[in-house]
Amino acid sequence: MTNTNDISSDSNHGGDRLGEALPAVDAPPGVEASAAAATADGQRTVPLVMAEPKDRDPSEAQSNPLGLVFIAGLFAMLWFWAGPRYFFVVVGLVVMIFLHELGHFLTARWTGMKATQFFLFMGPRIWSFQRGETEYGIRTLPIGAFVRIVGMHNLDPCDPEDEPRAYKNKSYPRRMLVITAGSMMHFIQAIVLFMVVTTAIGLDNPEEWSVGQISQLETGETPAVVAELEPGDTIVAVDGVAATDWRELRTYVRENPGEEVELQVLGVGGETTVRTTTLASLEDEETGEAFGFLGVSPTFEQTRESPVVAVQMFGETFWGALRSIPTFLSPSTFTDLGSLMFSGSEDVDRTSDEANRPISVVGAVRIAGQPDFDITWPISLLAVLNIFIGLLNLLPLLPLDGGHAAIATYERVRSRNGRRYHVDVAKLLPLTYAVVALLGFIMISTVYLDIVRPIS
Repeated sequence: MTNTNDISSDSNHGGDRLGEALPAVDAPPGVEASAAAATADGQRTVPLVMAEPKDRDPSEAQSNPLGLVFIAGLFAMLWFWAGPRYFFVVVGLVVMIFLHELGHFLTARWTGMKATQFFLFMGPRIWSFQRGETEYGIRTLPIGAFVRIVGMHNLDPCDPEDEPRAYKNKSYPRRMLVITAGSMMHFIQAIVLFMVVTTAIGLDNPEEWSVGQISQLETGETPAVVAELEPGDTIVAVDGVAATDWRELRTYVRENPGEEVELQVLGVGGETTVRTTTLASLEDEETGEAFGFLGVSPTFEQTRESPVVAVQMFGETFWGALRSIPTFLSPSTFTDLGSLMFSGSEDVDRTSDEANRPISVVGAVRIAGQPDFDITWPISLLAVLNIFIGLLNLLPLLPLDGGHAAIATYERVRSRNGRRYHVDVAKLLPLTYAVVALLGFIMISTVYLDIVRPIS
């Protein structure tokens, strides 16, 4: 999002070509008057969800040393208390947010709009500097970021000399480019991260693996313990059937619950032995069907792939995230989150049904930073987060970027014969408040659950 409260208002019907500048056109009578209440001194009262960040007063200090120490201290504590892995995951999220806003900023400048602020984080200024017409800097609260583009909507005061460069007075293609640039940056980041995983690090090769961990059952020893398997061993065959591919081994084991099997095992020292064990029979919580269980997890050799594989991974993840959004915003999500908030304080096993609940940034950082995952896991998770946030931000609801895009498109469709149609965004305030309340509830509840009921 360009900032937390950007709301677009005016568009023009003429000018389909990117880069075409059109003069400012006043809104029809009644739009400005109905959009905000007037105070006694004639100034408009702007609702909080529509308010734009104010430009710096010349008398206001541009730096606050204590604020800089506060931000630096937070990151230092993260490094020393949580470790480098968590630190780099958080830095990755900060970079993700920064690049989102950079997309808005660069396209706004390229299309001739006036951007007066570009800040990382929210809250009071702690450090900034002026370059040309734009103030760059850092604010106090390490959440989010924003770009201030003048004239975002009819509740956003705009000096007369800035009207030709206001967002609301630019052509439809220009506004669509600027407002969707943030999500496009998320998608570009996801592709780049997937390419790092596939071409630089490598993907797990199911045909090159060995036993990584031996698990335990609450009811007793696992079949793997009975068979005296050890980390580093490789199961070559099961009941005489070659099982060098992990997927083949897993399928065979699951299809034979409670059966006695003969394992041909290649040990770490190169010696091959035959061992017999009886597979455990567990019950699938969703289907109620029994499945076999051996009790080993693999360690895969990694194989580098071509960039085409990264694009395929992006497409599959994009489609999966797109299908998950209706579920994410369904009434059951809110009722489930509400009930879980009163479910006590305890860790949640990642194999349980509750592990499928939405997680916050806190939960994502905690999971990505766990040391039992290899480096591809946090990188892949950042890619998935980029895709999901990029799609969520395109929903046609204010104050999300997709809401601005929907307004611009609606105005374009309603415009006729060179006369521009203007949406009175004040009429959208009730819906905007509802969207902010719902998203706020999801954010607060998921952060709370990720602290008191973390998924482990």
